[in-house]
Amino acid sequence: MSPSSVVPLYERLTIATVEAIHAKLREALAGADAITLDCSQASEIDVTFLQLLVSTQRAATRSGKAVRLAAAPSGVLADALRRCGFAPAGTATSLAEIFPS
Repeated sequence: MSPSSVVPLYERLTIATVEAIHAKLREALAGADAITLDCSQASEIDVTFLQLLVSTQRAATRSGKAVRLAAAPSGVLADALRRCGFAPAGTATSLAEIFPS
């Protein structure tokens, strides 16, 4: 198992793609102690993707692993977080900071 893995997530991160993204995140978490999600190329994000992030963070915590963002939320990710009632926490990149239990 590698200590860390970067998972690039591109374009539409929506209900139409969430199943494939879920499989990608599950595989990444199975093979690493920590994963970093790069959402910088996302063009659209909806609530299903944010739900997947919350679920991924919780699963990682239960397994003693960590999930981070490659950069603090900005652009479409920051907009989606605000629309869904999450205030992006400035420079926070840890999903545990963004989605506190």
